[in-house]
Amino acid sequence: MIQLIINEWKKVFSRKSNVIIMIFIVGLAALFSFMPLIFSDEQTGDITTNSDDWQSEVSQHVAELEVESEEIASSNDELTFDESLTVSMNQSEIQRLRYHLEEGIEPPAANNLYTNLVDASSLNALIGIFVTIIASAMVSKEFSMGTIKLLLIRTQSRTKILTSKYITTILLAFFYYGLLYLSTAIFSLVSTDINPTSEYVFMTMSGNYDHSSFISYFSGLVASNLFYLVIIATIAFTLSTLTRNTSLSLGTTLGAIFLGAGITNFLASKTEYAKYLITANWSMEKYLPGRIVSIEGLSLPFSVSVNIVYLVIFLGLSYYFFNEKDVL
Repeated sequence: MIQLIINEWKKVFSRKSNVIIMIFIVGLAALFSFMPLIFSDEQTGDITTNSDDWQSEVSQHVAELEVESEEIASSNDELTFDESLTVSMNQSEIQRLRYHLEEGIEPPAANNLYTNLVDASSLNALIGIFVTIIASAMVSKEFSMGTIKLLLIRTQSRTKILTSKYITTILLAFFYYGLLYLSTAIFSLVSTDINPTSEYVFMTMSGNYDHSSFISYFSGLVASNLFYLVIIATIAFTLSTLTRNTSLSLGTTLGAIFLGAGITNFLASKTEYAKYLITANWSMEKYLPGRIVSIEGLSLPFSVSVNIVYLVIFLGLSYYFFNEKDVL
């Protein structure tokens, strides 16, 4: 089995498309890490103290922002777009800094390591697309190229062959995700400031601020994203096995990724059974602190159970059709 996985791994890494994907992921990580330095905003948020009397410095900065906002508001009856934007950003920053003062948590610089790592999760959907591209061709490409016959004439059973391909698909999904965060962490250590505390302050969906241990929050974020990638990879892999058509598998899975949320929300407004759809449960980020569950009846145990049931069904179909269908 291990040798089969190694062989599949070598196949994937011998493809130019995989090399392009890896370069693209590293490039995106670099772009998102250095972009704040290119488009830095000097109006608000660039405060870091690293001193024992940080409360006084933050309080002074809050007072300066309040004075600036009052001067802009009183200077003209009708504010320009830039002035309105400055006042809005000042108020948001005042709210954030006041929360830090109330909770006794030293605020980090606006461009900091924790924020960069958390914001990198916004690229998880893109990683899902890359995983879909690979998973959609994992089995179907063997049929289209005729190499499936070379695999099946070996002494290894069909079950082992399909299992090796599935494990390789999941490992590749984890590899892409790890590459994204490893690249982001390396670039961020160069381009951002290190956070002064282990606490991570974030804005909730209700517009208020809350905080949590960064390790706890980030671990939950990583776990939810990896679970999502496993589901996406399994869907694409199953369709690749059932249809033996890369284009159909790729198009169907991408359609679910892009249209799933909209269709699910529409159905949720019509029927309570929408909560049983896999598209309503595959994203676990909604259960992180400060997030809101938009569909009634959903909970973390419920979503985990529903996703596991779908995974079992998908894999069961894959193994059944792969073992039962004849290879012409």
